Amino acid sequence: MIRFDHVTFQYEKALSPALSDIDLTINEGEFVAVVGHNGSGKSTLAKHVNGLLLPTQGTVTVCGMETSNEDVLLNIRQKVGMAFQNPDNQLVTTIVEEDVAFGPENLGIDPNEIRTRVDEALASVGMTEYASFAVHHLSGGQKQRIAIAGILALKPQILVLDEASAMLDPNGRAELLETVHKLHKEGMTILMVTQYMEETTGCDRIVVMNRGKVVLDGKPEEVFQHTDLLFESNLVPPETVSVRDALRSMGYALSDKAMTAEQLAEELCPLLSII
Repeated sequence: MIRFDHVTFQYEKALSPALSDIDLTINEGEFVAVVGHNGSGKSTLAKHVNGLLLPTQGTVTVCGMETSNEDVLLNIRQKVGMAFQNPDNQLVTTIVEEDVAFGPENLGIDPNEIRTRVDEALASVGMTEYASFAVHHLSGGQKQRIAIAGILALKPQILVLDEASAMLDPNGRAELLETVHKLHKEGMTILMVTQYMEETTGCDRIVVMNRGKVVLDGKPEEVFQHTDLLFESNLVPPETVSVRDALRSMGYALSDKAMTAEQLAEELCPLLSII
């Protein structure tokens, strides 16, 4: 679905590239998290997926189309939906269902089809009961889910989240994550840029960036074995992973897949019953 081939990107007047010789492939239906410290290049990478930024060198291909080809850029942007940090900046009307309908209306889609798309999109993010609510009455997490519903109403194949949980409280982040995992289970390809390492444990892959380069790329249980590289990249593993590793040092035989509180409890309980 997405392929970066030797991509380098440098902002005007910057002293060094924001991305340096990136090779990365994301397959259809994958849920990939991109993590890194501030300035690592992760958001710059995300903005290349729908052509908001174009490579200084190399190519980005989305669904078989190169983003540098202006003739197909609109098609690419119809296939790639993006959600950003501040949900308030992504909402354009005052009523929930009107906001979700805004994109399809601007594409001139038949009103009956728009009604169907709005209903389906709100159902997908668990916000059907809020269809007639005023947007300003919603919480941050609810606003972000409405922003995603507006994206879904355009029928994209890929959802890119550029630190979409950064301005949300813990409850809002939990709501957003639940929605994104639901969309992934329904078959959507997800690329999630995040600064919260605990959000990555349920992904298919984690891509770790540092100084514009990919330094780690693998399944969560593989990436969290390289705590030295994570610390070098100014990243801290999820607290549950640190607890797991501490328990291992005490002699508890816990697997690499024990990365969340629930998974730790599931593996610990049989061990404790033996003791």
